[in-house]
Formats: sequence, C-alpha cells, structure tokens
Amino acid sequence: MQVTRPPDQASPPLAARTRGLIWAAIASMVVSIGLMVTVGVLGPSVAVPSFPSAAPWPPYFTTTRASEAATSGLIWLGVAFGGLGLVLALIAARRGWRPSPRTLIGGGLLAVIALVLMPPIGSTDMMDYAVYGRITALGHSPYRMTPAQLERSGDPVGDVAPFAWRNAPSVYGPLATASEAGASALAGTSAARTVFWLKVWNGLAYLAVALALDRLLRSDASRRVRAHLLWTVNPLMLFAVLAGGHIDGLAAAAGFLGLICLRRMGLARGLAAGILIGAAIDIKAPFALYLAGLAWAARRSPRTLAAAALGLVAVLVPSYLLAGRAAVRAVLSRAAGSPDLYQPWQLLNRALGQHPIARFDDTAGLVTFVILAVVLLWRMPSGLPDMPFVMPALALSLAWLAFSPQQRPWYDAMVFPLVALMPATRLDWVVVARALAAAVAELPGVTFYTTLRPHWLSLFNNVLSRGIVPLALVAAAVALLWLCLSRRWAPPGELTASAVT
Repeated sequence: MQVTRPPDQASPPLAARTRGLIWAAIASMVVSIGLMVTVGVLGPSVAVPSFPSAAPWPPYFTTTRASEAATSGLIWLGVAFGGLGLVLALIAARRGWRPSPRTLIGGGLLAVIALVLMPPIGSTDMMDYAVYGRITALGHSPYRMTPAQLERSGDPVGDVAPFAWRNAPSVYGPLATASEAGASALAGTSAARTVFWLKVWNGLAYLAVALALDRLLRSDASRRVRAHLLWTVNPLMLFAVLAGGHIDGLAAAAGFLGLICLRRMGLARGLAAGILIGAAIDIKAPFALYLAGLAWAARRSPRTLAAAALGLVAVLVPSYLLAGRAAVRAVLSRAAGSPDLYQPWQLLNRALGQHPIARFDDTAGLVTFVILAVVLLWRMPSGLPDMPFVMPALALSLAWLAFSPQQRPWYDAMVFPLVALMPATRLDWVVVARALAAAVAELPGVTFYTTLRPHWLSLFNNVLSRGIVPLALVAAAVALLWLCLSRRWAPPGELTASAVT
C-alpha cells in the first residue's frame, strides 16, 4: 500500500483549539525534560545509580537523597508528560502546525546537552558499560573477566558495578566494547568521567540522526516537522537514549545512516551502507534486521549488494576474531536471555501455568515474530519510492519488538527513525504507546528488582509491570495486526490517495 500526499501549500491560520493544543504540547514536553533533569540533579536515588562525583567534570548532581516515593513520582510524571506532549504535538502537526525546524533542532540540542551532563537516569546499564570499558582498557577481555573480579583487583571503577551484573561478563558486541574502552581510556580510574564520555558518544549519535532526518525531508515541511517530533524532541527517546545512556543510540545511528546511504546505488554507497549497518550489528545484534532493508533496496544492483557484503564482512569478521569465541557466546546468550519482568508472554504463562517459562517464551516469540513479519511485509504502507529500504527494515524490527520476551524501552530506538520516514498513519500511535508503556514499567529504574518503600509504592509498581504494561504491549501488538489486516492506516480523509502495490 503506497501513500501519497499533495505538496505542502501555504498553511491557513490555525484554529484557537489547535493553538491551545500546541501550547499544551510544548509545555508538557518542556516539563517532561525538566523533571528528568531534576531527578538527575537530585543525585543517587531509586532512579539514579550511586557513584563518586568527578567534579568539576560532569555528570553534575547533588546528594539530596530524596525519598523513594518522591523520586519515583517525579520520574513517572516526567515520562507521562513526555508521552502526552508527544501525542499532542503530533496531533497539532496533523492539523497544520509548522514550527521552524531550526527551533526544533535547537530544542533537541538543548535537551541532549542537559541530559548528557546528568548522571544516568532510570537504569544502571551505564555502570556496566563503565566497568566493561575499564576491563578492556586494562587489557583484559570483558567477555571473560567479570565486574566482581575487577572489584577484587582493587580498581575503583569495579566498585560501581550493579549487583545484578557483578558476576556476568559483557553481553554486548565488540564495537560496543570498543566504545566503552575509548571512554575509559579518556576517563582513567573515574567511573563518573567514563559515564560522561559514554553519554557524549550517545549525544553525538542522537544528533546525527536528527540532522540526517532534517536533510532527508527538507523539501517537505509537514514530514520534516513530524520527523523532528518523533525523534529530535521526543521525550521518550531522549529519556531512553540520553537520560538512560543506552548504547542502543549508537547502534540506531549507525544502522539508520547505513540505510539512508542506499537512496542511490553504487559501489561507494553500498560499501558505506555495509560498513555502517555492520557497525550497528557489531554493537547490538538485533540490528541485523536492518539487513532486510539493505537487501530489498539493492536487489536490482548486484554491484551495490556485493559492496555492502564486503563492508559487512570488513567490520564483523575482524572484530569478532579479535574479541574471540567468548564474544560470540556472550552475544548469543543475550539473544536467548531470560524474559523481562513486564514482557507480554507472562500473561499467557500465568494462564497456562508454564514452568519454566524461558523456553516457551523464546519459542512463542520466534513463531509470532515470523508470522507478524510476513503480515507486515505484505500489508504495511510502502512509504516513499526513493527510500525502499525503510519498510522492510521497519516491518522486521516492529515484528521483533512486538512479541520478543526481551522488552526494554530503549530497544524502540531502532524503529523511531524509520517511522519518522514513513507517512503519518495510525502506526505513529502504536509505536508511541509501546514506548510509553515500556518506559513506565522500567521505572523507577535502579531498584527495579527490589522492594520499594513505602509498601504501597512497591505494590503499585508491581501492578504496572506485571499487569497493566503487559496488557498495553499486547494491545499494541493486536492494534498492529488490525491495521495490517484492515489497512485502515489513517482516518478517513487523512490520506489523499492510496494504492495497493
């Protein structure tokens, strides 16, 4: 199904209701980022991991020791306002709101800088990155040496290892390890400075995607604004990629930039696409799904395909040869990891009394991934003709995210840049709902697997993560299937023309 729109015309004056919507959207998004920064500034808490300050270096924070209830409330409100602001902004854009792209890029830049200067918020993963980077910088293999071993050696960075991962080697790809080692080499024995440099890498990657989207869509004002709303100033992605500091931002940037190299065919472009998508896979293995976009876009150009294959091999083979078999085992073990607390299959597990659940969930997730991938490839809108790589990569990524037993809000960084290149349809609401639900369930973050105080807060968190959020993720998957089968991708009258291809 191909969606086309008429060229942008001079926008009529916005109605008073739409102007109110715009101000509500802006206020909600600003409040959202402000609350995230506030939680970071307050310092170590149930949402911010504890580590020694590197003042005057970033990250910047105090030692206020806010209560668990206050911190949880602030960060939940921050995510809720972010989701609300994003939805209102997208609605306003569909009604004709055309803010200056420079304003949106500037707003995104300010948010990125603010969150880069903060400690990690809502997750302890960056502390793992710092430890694995230190292990590598010292000349050891993070796929063999554990954080506990680093701590026992007396190295100060080993002290910040999260308890849940103290005895676990790295599960990230060799290029992810290289980025962690680079940050550690710049920071030395300071975990705080290591975290800062890791956030700098993520901030640069995030902005690279924003600028690429702006350049790709510069001739279409409506699509350009929508892309910035879905990525550049999207509080949910800013929270997942920048506030949490997750390495998925690096992988998303590399993979996305690799795909857009394929707007035209040729040896140089194929080689660049292969290198960049290979880099994404070398950071996080699930980005291998982007290869569907590469293969489809270059299917009629054997030279481009051959160059892309050469680029992939040039990145992946040397890196894994250097990292060794332990790296391969670590990445494969991550792919078959234990199900996350709020993953949707737990609802069926409880109904059927499944024990153990990991094998059942992995099998069910694989089967439903294949089915949904076929349906999406068959029934999704094809998008722009000069970007044939978008739909296949997006279809497989959405299918994997929808039913995977491993659910994290930062995983959705692989789909938002692709959705931003698609026509504005009801798919927007599905991906926003998914990202919002997962973000809420992941909070407050640091004490995700422990009991919160007071007791009612722990009960509330349990209801969210084991009841409401799994249901929301199931509803998003069902909505995705319904859109495919009904082809009602947009409300009547919103799409000016459509054709089944």
